[in-house]
Amino acid sequence: MKWWSSFPPGGVQLREAVAGHGLFTTKDPETWKWDLENLGRHCAEAWRDDLLEEDRAWAERHREKFARWIDDSRPPGVGQGNAGAPPSRHGRVDGQPAPPWPMLLEAVQSAFFTMIEAFKKERPGTSELAAADPTSRLHRTYLWRTLTSDDTAEELRAQALRAFRRGFRIGRRGKPRTLTRPIAPMLRPPFGWGAAPELPGPSAARDRAIRALPPPASREELASREQELRALYASAWREDVPEEDRIWAAMYRDTCTMSINYHWRRALAQSAYEGYLQSSDGRFGGAPARPWANLSHHTSEPWCSFVDRVEGAPEGESDLATAEAAVWEYWDTLYREAPPWDSDPDQAHWLAAVRAARRKAQADGPPEMDE
Repeated sequence: MKWWSSFPPGGVQLREAVAGHGLFTTKDPETWKWDLENLGRHCAEAWRDDLLEEDRAWAERHREKFARWIDDSRPPGVGQGNAGAPPSRHGRVDGQPAPPWPMLLEAVQSAFFTMIEAFKKERPGTSELAAADPTSRLHRTYLWRTLTSDDTAEELRAQALRAFRRGFRIGRRGKPRTLTRPIAPMLRPPFGWGAAPELPGPSAARDRAIRALPPPASREELASREQELRALYASAWREDVPEEDRIWAAMYRDTCTMSINYHWRRALAQSAYEGYLQSSDGRFGGAPARPWANLSHHTSEPWCSFVDRVEGAPEGESDLATAEAAVWEYWDTLYREAPPWDSDPDQAHWLAAVRAARRKAQADGPPEMDE
């Protein structure tokens, strides 16, 4: 039994448990920052208007829990995907609250308890998790002791809170345009689709059953099986999906859309990076820069945030204003303050990066999809 199978359909409790698992299974503060950003995004889901019915009770509980720090009012449209109040020049939604340190601790605690409940259901009565008081167990963890200790460096606290706030801000703002552009229906699932949690409904059951079959004995059997799967996945894109299949269909569509747009977003980020280097004679941060293919996720992801802001720029915004806001997002991804824009000696290079990303977007658009 997979521990995630103990969650009801919808997904928010699963994501909360995953966030807790990431936080409490490492002692690396750098990894904590990434996990706290994910946790912040997850907390912001409580204010979404498009949650599935199965997730609304969770959302209501969390809004009540965080009400002492977050006013339930918000600019019209915030939390409704990409619609809503225009972002400020630095990509933040005007008037958006910044969660304080006590809210971060409350969110960490909630994620831990959700994770514990999942493991208790998987192994009832057979583990320390089932017997120990969750609160006392939480207080013994390395992460909790680090976050609540008076001896913890202020820099660690500041970066942790910045990461959590960034995630919350992104979650309230919704997924960027680079990840939500419509795609043509995909009739072949992206890599990793079979590893998704078991979903309810007859279509989900048939999907699992076909993929669990032994290898086909003939070409005819293979063709028949592929034809059945293509028809099944085509049904996920129909407007009249049966009620019992809606969760499976929504998950399949979202997975396909994210998969296609993820690669497109990376292509835009690479174009921005290479446009910067063409302008700077191959240097970044005062040193020779590595090729895009040699960058780690840690060093390439800020460029994805950069192009998110470029693609999401308000209509009529100048290239220079877009560059300033995109640079702020770049440095915020690294949980650092951006250098003062007016005195930034690399303004011309950042501007070149903006224009390179826009040329790429206009020339290519999203990549082609298999039908």
